[in-house]
Amino acid sequence: MLGELPCLETAEACIKELQTLAIQNSSSLAAIDERVQIVEQKIEEARKNNQDTIRLGVFEPLVQSYLKLETIPGQNGQPARQRGFLDRIFSIFAQPLSGINEVLSLIGVPLFKNMIGGGEAAQARTIAITDLQVKVAEIQRQRGELADKTREAVIMQVLDFDVVRRDFQVSQEIARREVLRAKLVEVDYRFTAEVSTQSYLSNLSSLDQQKAQTYRAWARMRSQMTRIKLLVLGAEDG
Repeated sequence: MLGELPCLETAEACIKELQTLAIQNSSSLAAIDERVQIVEQKIEEARKNNQDTIRLGVFEPLVQSYLKLETIPGQNGQPARQRGFLDRIFSIFAQPLSGINEVLSLIGVPLFKNMIGGGEAAQARTIAITDLQVKVAEIQRQRGELADKTREAVIMQVLDFDVVRRDFQVSQEIARREVLRAKLVEVDYRFTAEVSTQSYLSNLSSLDQQKAQTYRAWARMRSQMTRIKLLVLGAEDG
């Protein structure tokens, strides 16, 4: 009758086990966890991309300067020539102090911006990442509330089941006694004159009513058990 339910009673251990299953099998909670995981992955990717952008931004002016062709006028009747990437690289080795000063002059400002959080674009991305983190925190808070409601729902459903189960047991016991009494009345009706036909039929009607009440109690118990199975085994949330 319990099916896949491990237990179904008001004992604390049983209720905790049912609550754990209900949370594990909740499609709503699983969907929230999936969304949180996706957002956290996007946050991590955005943070990595932002750091990469900041690092590249530090060296961008240097790279642009070194890749630029520069025309140098000729001296002492010499023709003008172009100074390019290799010339700048060689100049670093030929004149180390001058080359280092040139490099620092090109990366100094971007490096300083990086130390204080990057440029406006980088700071905007950082703010966007923070907003996503706030949203994740809010989703997780809502998930906690939903989990608490699920636990509460399990408790209430189990308590309701305990009530209807007791009602069924009482009704079932009364029905057994009514069946036994009806048999005794039937014997008296058949073999004595102590029971009239009207009393006998009235007794049968009372027995039918008790059977109907027992069946309704059984149906309520089965219905309540079905609700618990749906809640705990994951087909229904909250």
